[in-house]
Amino acid sequence: MNPVVSQTDSFVNQLNWHTNQSTKALEQLAGGTRLQAPQDDAAGLAVATKLQAQLRQFNAAARNLAHATSFTQTQDGYLESAQDTLNRMGELAIRAQDATLNPDQRALFQTEFQALKDTFNDTRTAEYNSHPLFDGTARTVASSPDDLVQLPGVDLFTAEQNAVTAQSTRLDSPAQAQAALQEILTATDQLATDRAGTGSTLTELESAQARLVTQTEASTATFSRISDTDVNEVMTRLAREQSLTQNNLFALQQLNSNQSHLIDLLG
Repeated sequence: MNPVVSQTDSFVNQLNWHTNQSTKALEQLAGGTRLQAPQDDAAGLAVATKLQAQLRQFNAAARNLAHATSFTQTQDGYLESAQDTLNRMGELAIRAQDATLNPDQRALFQTEFQALKDTFNDTRTAEYNSHPLFDGTARTVASSPDDLVQLPGVDLFTAEQNAVTAQSTRLDSPAQAQAALQEILTATDQLATDRAGTGSTLTELESAQARLVTQTEASTATFSRISDTDVNEVMTRLAREQSLTQNNLFALQQLNSNQSHLIDLLG
């Protein structure tokens, strides 16, 4: 083999190699990731792919927790309103246990009392995204790829709550008002228990969200370390490869020039 041709091929191969390395470095800088192709880091790409899938799952779980929190907060808001309603009904029941009231005054109390019963009943039938809030149904949501959060059911159709809205619960007489007050107090105790339950659920959801944030941050940091371009390292490599490209190009030009000069001498 002609040694000049062999040397020329060597310089061309080196020139192509350093040019390709420069191009790869530029692509990594432009794309922000060093994993432009599987051959760049097969093991790293496999881990990054799994982490990417995991991060998407974490994002889905975060939406689940947000919806569950909204659902439970809505429950608690209605329960707070129901508590205010029962408090006012209890106040009226106390007022109605006054034997000095005339019929018109008692009728006014009963009118407001009935309106509050209707309000309480409206609360019991409230919905969130077409789901009844107070039918006692327990629900679960995925809080991460491996965990579930339980949303205990809240039932406002128990015997205690039904007694409050019963037709017989009225303020037409002091005796009826006294009986109504007992029903209201019992329902209020149950409602306090229900609100304690929603408060506990909200605390659990908040903890689940905090754990998910920690997991997401850790996975994001790992994914970044594996896939993100190290700008300083790539810039250094790019400068080196561009310098070597120029050196090989100059050497190839010199070789071609020497070869041409030799041909002229032989001619």
